[in-house]
Amino acid sequence: MALLAGCGSSSAPPKNGESLRLALPLVPRTLDPAMAADLPSLNVAHELYAGLTRFSKDGVVPDLAEWWEITQGGLVWTFHLRPSLRWSDDRPITADDFRRAWLRALDPATGAPLAGPDLGIIRGARGYHATGKGEIGVKALDRQTLRVTLQHPVPWLDQLVAYPIAFPVPARGAAFSGPFRLALRRPTRLVLERNFNYWDMSAVKPSRLVLTTSTQDVDAVLPRGLSPPGLPWIDTAGPTPKGSIELPTLATGLLWFVTRGTPLADPNARLHAAWALTHLNLGSAPAPLIPPEMPGASFVNSHRPVQLQEAPHPVRLTLAWAQEDLGASRVAERLRQSASQLSGLQIHLAFRPVPSLRELLALAGPPPRTGVDLVLLGWSSKILDAYNLLDVFPCGSAFNVARWCDPSYDALMAKAVRTLDDRQRWRIERRIVEKLHEAVPAIPVYTATDHFSLRPGVHGLSWSPVGLYELMGMTRS
Repeated sequence: MALLAGCGSSSAPPKNGESLRLALPLVPRTLDPAMAADLPSLNVAHELYAGLTRFSKDGVVPDLAEWWEITQGGLVWTFHLRPSLRWSDDRPITADDFRRAWLRALDPATGAPLAGPDLGIIRGARGYHATGKGEIGVKALDRQTLRVTLQHPVPWLDQLVAYPIAFPVPARGAAFSGPFRLALRRPTRLVLERNFNYWDMSAVKPSRLVLTTSTQDVDAVLPRGLSPPGLPWIDTAGPTPKGSIELPTLATGLLWFVTRGTPLADPNARLHAAWALTHLNLGSAPAPLIPPEMPGASFVNSHRPVQLQEAPHPVRLTLAWAQEDLGASRVAERLRQSASQLSGLQIHLAFRPVPSLRELLALAGPPPRTGVDLVLLGWSSKILDAYNLLDVFPCGSAFNVARWCDPSYDALMAKAVRTLDDRQRWRIERRIVEKLHEAVPAIPVYTATDHFSLRPGVHGLSWSPVGLYELMGMTRS
């Protein structure tokens, strides 16, 4: 591959503290942390800006916040900033910078694409996001103390504020709070240089990063994923090439069964189809609903096989997917190859591919257009808990492609999100997964991975399975 071809070039390899050249799948369209909406943009914002916390290979760690306390049963979170924090232009970073940035992100005039999903849990945020008016539950108690009051308790606000949407922005001008600052911006290239004002500057190994879309003569080809977590997800990374390093993710490829106005409205028809489809060779090992990398996955996942149900009558089903979704396209091709086997089980498939995720969402809904019975569309969790994936199935979810509804499921979800103790919450989530197992509004068809490549001797890339990586530790031995 091009990365390896670069190994034989005459350029001297970078040493610790020198420049590293890294290949992105695309150069971000925006460097505004409030406007980042794809993984490359989120990751570059993650290098230029810092938040209260930060995703790392070990989960979530303190960043600009030195510590925080949780009171009123998880309803109020108080973050205490490190002393003497400064922007790259030497101005102080204060708690009010966070409050101002969050109000800006929630302002409907800003049009921040992830503000609602990521900040909507704050008290008053949804109303402010809709109207630009009202108070929200964020208060700077002093220059170093930020108090956040939520609509209801959640266990993972420390994870939500680790996303760029929650990063502070300066009151005026361009300045940076993360490990790097922007030195040069071109349509196909970004140059980042070490930010000497970052609080943990001693951990920043490279003095300079050159980010480009070219894979020629680079020190690393960075992960290929584009779809952000916490939204409908498609596989853009594809299988791990030979010589690359495979990375676990929190993404699951789902095959949705549309349960209203289709033959799959009959629960027995769904169970029969689920049994038939889970016994096909779809090109990978049988997938669990909750990815193995998720904390608590081995406890939460159901380990019972789908029980065989007799087909109530022959069913004709139409499958839709986005052709830019590499994982869905592989599954669709396997299903096409298995057409005769499925026909023997009284399941007759027709295929309706569309070019893009945008067109698939218009077709699949909810509500789906007439004539769509099955939809291949994944989900990637934005938090290190099964709840975010399970949250696509409640009756009122905007992402419930199946249009399946069970009020008892929703009641368990409301209980889970308010349960702070991990093991107690996992017990509830296991009951939730069992309900999905019995009703089969969707079945998992693959667990997704990403991948990257390093030139020999280069190391130090840190990866979080939510899809965010850390470049500040990269160096060459």
